[in-house]
Amino acid sequence: MRSRWLLLIQLIWILGCESAPVPLPESAAILLQEATLALDENDPGRTISMAEQAVQLAPGHPHPYFILGQAHYVRGNYTDARRSWEMASRLDPDNWVWVQTVGDAAFQQTDYQASLDYYLRAVRMHPDAVSWHGAAGAYWEMGLTEEAWDACHQALILDPDYSPAYISLAMIAEHMGELEDARSYVEQALSLSPDNPASLLAAGRLARLTGNEDYAVSVLNKALEQVPGHPEIRYNLAMAMLQAGESEQAAVLLEGLDTEKSLPNGLRPDHPVQ
Repeated sequence: MRSRWLLLIQLIWILGCESAPVPLPESAAILLQEATLALDENDPGRTISMAEQAVQLAPGHPHPYFILGQAHYVRGNYTDARRSWEMASRLDPDNWVWVQTVGDAAFQQTDYQASLDYYLRAVRMHPDAVSWHGAAGAYWEMGLTEEAWDACHQALILDPDYSPAYISLAMIAEHMGELEDARSYVEQALSLSPDNPASLLAAGRLARLTGNEDYAVSVLNKALEQVPGHPEIRYNLAMAMLQAGESEQAAVLLEGLDTEKSLPNGLRPDHPVQ
């Protein structure tokens, strides 16, 4: 579920050690390795404890702040995550990874202009699909549909296999009423990540909207198996079941569901559906 985070950590160990302004003491490095394992085991509280100890041992090194911010982000503490990642960026201003992650935290805080600024800064430092896709999400939330569309395509120029950009293009096309284009983008996403809950959700939602409720029920059930209780998947599955005449099962899914959280809330930074 945290594949992007783990890739970022690997990138940091490879690149960050060369660019960091001060050496990382061995004792702090051991703590951070243990903190990373704790996060992979879904124990962000233990990660925070060990990362804070590493900060005490190496207050001038960015890595402890990055891991600390990561744990806060997983917990949904976006203010603390942003604060930690901003500190990492101040300590190592030439590292694009820190800048990109601050953009993620700002996006989750709904500070979309700041988020966009960070993503575009990361793009200038190190052009990559993730930062362009993050910028697309910020543009979308700011009502700049054309810019969001262009940013998704910039992401795909850099990485034609980057499935989140296809999912976002499908959402934009769906919003504009271009359902055939939306279907084409969804098919691209599914071909690249057929078992990804985000791809399955996009496929199921579009199938429901175009009257293919049987297919919608099939793919949304598959998505819900991977992410039980996810509100947007539950909502779309329930609506597809209603269209298919399965009203009793739909009622069970809708029971206690917060419909405000069940509707698509725009393009998101590249983090898994969870």
